Amino acid sequence: MALENDKIRAILDESPIEGVDYADGLARFGNQPAIYLRIIKSFIKNTPEALETLASVTPETLSDYAIRIHGLKGSCYGISAMKLGDEAKALELASKANDWATVEQDNPTVIAHVRELIAQLEAIVDKVEQSEDADGDLRPVADAPDRELLRELLEATRSFDVEGMQQAIDKLDVVRYRAHPRLVSDLREQLTNFRYDLIEDKARELLI
Repeated sequence: MALENDKIRAILDESPIEGVDYADGLARFGNQPAIYLRIIKSFIKNTPEALETLASVTPETLSDYAIRIHGLKGSCYGISAMKLGDEAKALELASKANDWATVEQDNPTVIAHVRELIAQLEAIVDKVEQSEDADGDLRPVADAPDRELLRELLEATRSFDVEGMQQAIDKLDVVRYRAHPRLVSDLREQLTNFRYDLIEDKARELLI
């Protein structure tokens, strides 16, 4: 039996994190704590690799950095880590303005803050997983992804709209798919690794 939503909510309530708006995060996912928790787990799994890439920025790679920090910003806002999302946004604007001094000064701090957030989120996930009957999945099951959501995802990849891709994947994640059990986890990993081409290929494949 899956851990009930109200039990997950209780764990969140007793585990506040400065700068993370749980109420906003729950609202993003239909006030379903189990779904919100899945998004948090995805953030924990996929973000560290992105941080390693961001840590290697140089004045010559600012344009690429701008794209990658934009992705981190979207990921932070995606779990309603609003304070860190704002910090990443400030770095995105600095990199687009070719302001190397600001990026050089603030990038290590933002990376450290995100790593600290990951550690705090891991502690919450541990609490949930240690709770009785915490091994289930409360999401409904479908045979295939919604075609309108796939078209939304495809359009976002065509325009390199990272936030649009994030939002489409989040919407896809509220359902489990019998024929594609790893669909959302694969899409999130590809988004984190900036493999937008693979996301587009998958969306096209599923729309055939």
